[in-house]
Amino acid sequence: MGHHNYKCEGILGYISPHEFPGSIPVHRYWREQYHDHFYTPKVDEIGTTTIGHVGHHGYKYEGILGWAYPAEHHVHAVYRYVNEQTHDHHYTTNQGEIGTVHVGHVGNHGYKSEGIGFYIFNSHHHGLVPLYRYWNGANSDHLYSSNPAEIGATQSGQAGNAGYVCEGVLGYVSPVEFFGSIPVYRYWNGACSDHFYTTNAAEIGTTHAGHAGNLGYVCEGTVGYVPHH
Repeated sequence: MGHHNYKCEGILGYISPHEFPGSIPVHRYWREQYHDHFYTPKVDEIGTTTIGHVGHHGYKYEGILGWAYPAEHHVHAVYRYVNEQTHDHHYTTNQGEIGTVHVGHVGNHGYKSEGIGFYIFNSHHHGLVPLYRYWNGANSDHLYSSNPAEIGATQSGQAGNAGYVCEGVLGYVSPVEFFGSIPVYRYWNGACSDHFYTTNAAEIGTTHAGHAGNLGYVCEGTVGYVPHH
């Protein structure tokens, strides 16, 4: 038994004490008449977010409990493939694009599934930026960038720098680290003209921009941060 006769019943879940990309606040209210606490992310449900003010149904606002993902928030799996003839690594959230998600199976255009590369936000929220997808047919390379100025094209079908054509948005990432996030590292292998992306720092063996790691890949930093699913 603790203060005010409250007995602990365990942990309901986990929230962040700080705002993070894609998060919303969980508001806390108290109704003296029925000795009841009430929690909601919906501001209009009680109608006030001013501490001490009384809103609908007699509930007084007590502040923000913490930050969490909204109920309608979703992330998509990003499937990773490699074409062993062209050495191109390809990433997509569309299972039908290559036609297989079974590791080791070869699907459309000669791409072999390597499983799920990472998870990505499927819609824009506060603090998130698009991760653009590009294709260079001359060197058979897919490039993914969160910097719209890098290629200079953000509309599907639009040609940009270095021969890359925009293929739209893969999903959304955070440009900064947030609660529960992991970085997506980006690498380049000039020998086979391939960009490669992974959340596994040990896979290439370096996360320092400009440093060369396994299989001839040079780290180019991170493209952003994604949820640790």
